[in-house]
Amino acid sequence: MPQTRITDITDDDIWKLLYLRRLEAVDNHLSFMSYTWTNRATPFIVGYHTRQICACIDYAVEKFRQGKSTYWVITLPFRHGKTEIISRKLPAHFLGLFPDCKVILCGHTTELTKGFSKTARNLIKTRGYRKLFPDIELDPGSFSGAHWKIKDHEGECFSSGLLGSLSGQGYHLGLLDDYCRNRADAESATMREKMWDAFTNDFMTRGAEVSITIVLATPWHVDDIIGRIRQSQNTDPEFPKFNFLKFPAMSDRYPTGTLFPERFSKKWYTQRRAILGEYGFLSLMQLDPKKRGGNMLNTECLVRHRVEEYPKNLRWFRVWDLAHTAKERAKQDPDWTSGTLLAFQIQDNMIHLWIKDVVRMRENAPKRDTKIRMIAKLDGPYVKIGVGGSVDSKDAISTMRVILKSKRMVYSVPENRDKVVRATPLEPIFQAGNVHVPINAPWLKDWIEEIEAFPLGTHDDQVDNLSAGYALWDSQGNTDALYEA
Repeated sequence: MPQTRITDITDDDIWKLLYLRRLEAVDNHLSFMSYTWTNRATPFIVGYHTRQICACIDYAVEKFRQGKSTYWVITLPFRHGKTEIISRKLPAHFLGLFPDCKVILCGHTTELTKGFSKTARNLIKTRGYRKLFPDIELDPGSFSGAHWKIKDHEGECFSSGLLGSLSGQGYHLGLLDDYCRNRADAESATMREKMWDAFTNDFMTRGAEVSITIVLATPWHVDDIIGRIRQSQNTDPEFPKFNFLKFPAMSDRYPTGTLFPERFSKKWYTQRRAILGEYGFLSLMQLDPKKRGGNMLNTECLVRHRVEEYPKNLRWFRVWDLAHTAKERAKQDPDWTSGTLLAFQIQDNMIHLWIKDVVRMRENAPKRDTKIRMIAKLDGPYVKIGVGGSVDSKDAISTMRVILKSKRMVYSVPENRDKVVRATPLEPIFQAGNVHVPINAPWLKDWIEEIEAFPLGTHDDQVDNLSAGYALWDSQGNTDALYEA
C-alpha cells in the first residue's frame, strides 16, 4: 500500500484536521486544556494522573447531560497540576458547554479562589477559547474576579473561601480546591470541625438536583474533610456516594516508581520525603495520613560529636522555657526551667540541628534568676537569647527581660499554637538523622527520654526549647534556600 507523502496533503486536509481537533477540544477536557493553553513560559505537560482526571471529568459531564449527579474526591500531592486541571480550566470549559449553569469555586481562602476564578474568566477572552465556543462572551457588567457571568445567559461563576459566605449561591458544578490552609489548621480539632460544618452546611447544600461535585485536595489529617466523607459514606446510606481518585507520589504501579517523572526527578520526590518527615510525607505526598502517636521525634539516628568538632560558623541561640508560675512549681512532679544552647544550619538543601548544652533547674525565682544571669555570661555576647511566650506563661518574656536587664537583649518567640504543631518542623530533621549532640553530655540521657516520649510524656520543656529555637531561626529567613529548587 503506497504511503502518503507530505506533498499529497492538501489545504482541505489540513482544514479538516484542524476542524476535528476543535471538535475534540469542545467535549474532551484534556484536549480542551491543550487547545486553550496560553502560558508560553511553561509547556503543557501531561502525566498519567492528568489523563485519568480528565477522563473522569469527561465521564462526569456526560452523566450530567443524562441528568445524573456525580460526586468526586480527587487527591494528589502538591505541585502536580491539580488546580490547573480543574479550578483554573474546568469552570470556563463547563460554562462553554452549559452557558445557563452555575459554578461555585471554593478553597481555604477567598483570595486563593479569586485568583483561580480570574484565570478561568480570562480564558474565555482568549482566541483559542473563542474558536471553540464562539457564542460565549462575558457579561460586560460582571468583570469581578470573584463573580462573573455569561452574556445573554444565566451562567455564572462565584468564588469564595470555604469559611466565607455562600449565601444566595447555588451550583451545577461545585469545586472545593484545597480546603486546608496549613499544618496548624489540620492539627486543630476546632478548625477541622469548622471546615466540616462549612462543607456540609454551606457548600454541599448549594448543589442543584443534578450537579457535579468535586473535592480536590492534598489530605492533611485522618479526620479532615476527606476522612469524614469516607466515614459518613460508611455509616449513613443516604450520604452522597463519592468516587475516589488517589494518585500517591510514589508507587510500584508507576513505570518509574514516581507519579510525575515528566516534571519531577526521583531525587525531587526523595528530597520531599526528607524535608517533610514520615508523618508529613504520608499525608501530603502519599495521600495516606496516619494518626500521630508518641515517639514523634526519632532519636535513633542522633549524630554524636565532641564539641570541639562542631562547625565554627554556627549562629547560636540559648532558648529558655520558664517554669515561673507558682502553679507550675507546686505540682507533685514540678515543671522545669530549661535552657538549650542550639543552632540550625542548612547543608545540601537539608536542615541540621546542633545542640551544645542543656540546662534544667527547679529553683525558686531568686536562685533561678542568678543561674540564668551566670549562664548568659558564660555563653557570651554573641549568643542570642530567646524565650517562648505561651498562653500559660505569658509574662515569661517580661520576666526574662527583668532578669537580664542592661545585660542582654531577649527575643520573644510567640507560642500560640498547639505544641505538636510547633514541633512539626523538627520531625523531618530528626527523621533524616540531622540532629547533632555532644558525646557523653551529662544531660543527654534525660533529654533523649523526654524527646522520645513527646507528645505523650509528662514534660516537654526541652522540646519547647527546640520548637522555639526553630521558630526564632526561621523568622530570620534562614529556610529560604530549601525551596529554591
